[in-house]
Amino acid sequence: MTITPPLTADPDGELAAVPTCVLPRSASAEQSAVGDGRPPTPTSYPAMIRLLLGGNLLVCAASFAYPFMSYHVAERGHGAGLVAMVLAAFGVGWVVGQLLCGWLIDRIGRRATLVATMAFAAVVLTLMAGVHSALVLVAGAALAGIVCDAPRPVISAAISELIPDPQRRTKVDAFRFGWVVNGGGAITGAAGGLLAGSLGLPALFLLNAAACAVFGVVALCCLPPDTRRAASARAGYREVFSDARLVLLLASSVATLTALMGFFAVMPMLMIAQGLSAGAFGLTVMTHALAVMTLTPMITPWLSRCLAGGPRLDLLAAASAWTAVCMGVGTLAHSAAMFTVAAVACAPGEIVWFAAGAGVVHHIAPAPQRGVYHGIWGTGMAVAAVIAPILASYGLSHGGELLVAVSTLAVGLLGAALCLPLGRALTPAGGPALPLPLDRGLRQLG
Repeated sequence: MTITPPLTADPDGELAAVPTCVLPRSASAEQSAVGDGRPPTPTSYPAMIRLLLGGNLLVCAASFAYPFMSYHVAERGHGAGLVAMVLAAFGVGWVVGQLLCGWLIDRIGRRATLVATMAFAAVVLTLMAGVHSALVLVAGAALAGIVCDAPRPVISAAISELIPDPQRRTKVDAFRFGWVVNGGGAITGAAGGLLAGSLGLPALFLLNAAACAVFGVVALCCLPPDTRRAASARAGYREVFSDARLVLLLASSVATLTALMGFFAVMPMLMIAQGLSAGAFGLTVMTHALAVMTLTPMITPWLSRCLAGGPRLDLLAAASAWTAVCMGVGTLAHSAAMFTVAAVACAPGEIVWFAAGAGVVHHIAPAPQRGVYHGIWGTGMAVAAVIAPILASYGLSHGGELLVAVSTLAVGLLGAALCLPLGRALTPAGGPALPLPLDRGLRQLG
């Protein structure tokens, strides 16, 4: 079976096809370069990366559980209180899962982590399709949250290890965000609504479980065996969190993503207040995803050149600020067209932010702790997914649209401001970028 993402998303054509098994890379081009006295240059991305991206696209496209979980719980006869509790449990599980998966990657390896989490996800989602008990639904949501986003740190750690060139890494990171994540999300929204009506909500959970199972089997059969690292080369979370660079990046990421996700969390309520239908909301979300997918191949060549020399905190800060402004202004919209324009305008900032942020993690993560570093950064989106709806709903109920706009803009600009001490931590005077003690890094905020 071959998964072939659209070729327009990959300017170099190097990610065009994802094989179902890992094949050895041809050395002919490298041998030719050596014979000409030139350093060897890879002619394509590693097969493992292409396989992981293809599997991630499959899982993202079938990730029906979270977006349709509230409907599933309500269909079981439960009220809004339990719906909120189930979604909160999923969010807590998501945070824990990113930390756990990062820890597992550094200890048992990528393949073992991916196979175990995908198998566990298949079992949990299958059980959730048929349960009615409130307690079991809450517990199942928490467990599903732990493994729902397991491929993220696995793929991130693989990119860090297998693609040392920052320019090529940027192309993969942009492709992953623009087409794998957003493309998969667009498929989830479009197909989920159709399938829920014809097959029922439990079928969506079963399809999600099947996709996880397929990815797990492919990983087991096609990824190379993991190599165990010496215990002395690993670091615990206490040591990792003493790296001020990672803590500052995480704080900046949570702030920026809270602004981004808060806008989409409160948008349905804002549209309802303006008399707009659910169809208008769906069209806005779909247009936003298509904008990200369309702009990704346009922005990626320039972005990869900008990041070829290493992290660019100016780009990260600018993308955070641009996203905050677009989201803040968007909350004041009064028509479907205005909401759509705000969502589309945010797309370039999102692309730059995700690629630049991933580039910082690639740069600061020591080889033995790649999984932990990427897992911790992955918690930023999970934490923002919990904070954003609370902040947005509080602002809407206590101050209306204006307070939502101000709070969205403020938290997004905080994310941009945190890039200043992060930049100083990355480039200390008189030497290379080294981990700084956390207290020294935090004092740079002053």
